[in-house]
Amino acid sequence: MAVLVSRLMIIADQVDEATSLALHDTANFILQLIRIYAPVDTGWLRDSYEKKTIEQLHIMIGTMVLYAIYQEYGTTKMAAQPHMTPAFWQSREYYYQQWRKRLMEMS
Repeated sequence: MAVLVSRLMIIADQVDEATSLALHDTANFILQLIRIYAPVDTGWLRDSYEKKTIEQLHIMIGTMVLYAIYQEYGTTKMAAQPHMTPAFWQSREYYYQQWRKRLMEMS
């Protein structure tokens, strides 16, 4: 029984590690897509996006540029130019591929 518990703990650690690596891969992919989709006038918005690791399984992607939300969702006087939302939704399948790849590498 102790061998089974030990093996299950090893597998759980591998899943967490594979998930963390896949999340980082995906965050980098999302940043690439955001930089492709972001509207460019001076390039400040496009270049301002970055990722920050909060915990092993929690990564935040964002910008400190105050007008980013208006670009993303528009205003009553300006049409939306979504760049973050499409990048996020487009990366879903990429995440699953990376997770499977990372998990297989650990097996």
